[in-house]
Amino acid sequence: MKLAFVTPRYGADVASGAEHACRLLAEHVSGRHHVEVLTTCARDPRTWANEFSEGTDRVRGVLVRRFAVNQQHDADAFRRLSNEMAGMPHGREDEREWVRQLGPNSPGLIDHLKRHHRSFDAVLFFSLYHATTVFGVEAAAERAVLFPHVQVDPVLRFGIWQDVFRAVKAVGYFSPSERTVIRDYLRVPVNEEFVGIGVDVPAQQSYPRHQQDPSDEPESEDDQPSPPDSTQDADEYLAGRGVLFRRRHRLYGPFVLYGGRLQPDNGSEEMLEYFDAYAGGNGDTPLVLMGVKLMTVPEPRFVRMAGILPDRERMVACEAAEVTLAPDSADLLGTSVLESLAVGTPVLASARNLAAVDHCKRSNGGLFYATRDEFIDAMGLLMGDQRLRQRLGESGRRYINQHCRWDAVLGRFERLLARVKQP
Repeated sequence: MKLAFVTPRYGADVASGAEHACRLLAEHVSGRHHVEVLTTCARDPRTWANEFSEGTDRVRGVLVRRFAVNQQHDADAFRRLSNEMAGMPHGREDEREWVRQLGPNSPGLIDHLKRHHRSFDAVLFFSLYHATTVFGVEAAAERAVLFPHVQVDPVLRFGIWQDVFRAVKAVGYFSPSERTVIRDYLRVPVNEEFVGIGVDVPAQQSYPRHQQDPSDEPESEDDQPSPPDSTQDADEYLAGRGVLFRRRHRLYGPFVLYGGRLQPDNGSEEMLEYFDAYAGGNGDTPLVLMGVKLMTVPEPRFVRMAGILPDRERMVACEAAEVTLAPDSADLLGTSVLESLAVGTPVLASARNLAAVDHCKRSNGGLFYATRDEFIDAMGLLMGDQRLRQRLGESGRRYINQHCRWDAVLGRFERLLARVKQP
């Protein structure tokens, strides 16, 4: 089949949201179907400024067609409009203006869809709210498949979303909780399929003591790390799970890992505050932070910075940790949760993230918290009971193997495509 993936932005450096899911699916689906990505020249959703060149490109083997954005995002004007619409009655044209101001607006992309959508067997749109979806579906409704990627939000009360759902041929979801939200808010009967998102499951393996990255070797005797009191205990510990990550970052004891972006609006500040409260009464357990730093991070004794790691090393870091944290309520894919479960490491997630909670419940591979006291209690339970961590880890790994391997995800994706052909 020939498929078009339509997304507001696209790139190997987009690591979250519907655009990230679009890239992952496009890369894996391209092994079975002809895939073209139709997107804009924008990189930053805060401005929608044209940063890429117009025309065709290949990103990790996938053909990408980029079209210019003709209007940058005005955050202040958009905020004023949103506030006005929240406090007064409004009609469809007001909602269409809200979509235009959210952006990105790309007349070239919409015109391309109008002229060429019939050359595709299906046109898949990622992210419900954006202009590329709302106006793109109008141009290609007879071939349209929607991945809405939404959570509970007051703007879901807008009537325009019902128009979009009625127009598309089928709807795919990344999590069961997303499907529940859509059913509760929109109540529009649709052809739907839970597709989910996949994770590459590493083989379980043990690391021999001599296996070590040459860059991990100290340059001189002065650079030698200070080992624990018992050298024998340290050697045994470093021969276990995630040894390469432990050696590189001189981690000689149990630690907790957060592998996402550090920014004020994604739960990172709350996580650091809660962990500080936990660490104050629970010894020297460090919190290792691995990701882009977009906020000031305090420097208490328990925080360790691991920097930004490539994809191939992220899961090694998850494997090395006793527990991973998932504080971001807006991470609707739950990618970090899936990565942790895939290597058998239990997760402690924010209860505000319905997708993460759903993964924890269905897998029996993690716990979740809503308050500081719940966080502290859950951390104490997880860090104080190795057998519990092992049981949760084994359950999480089984869940990933059964439901989140890419072959299972692609099978569900094929069922979704079949719905496009239904009358």
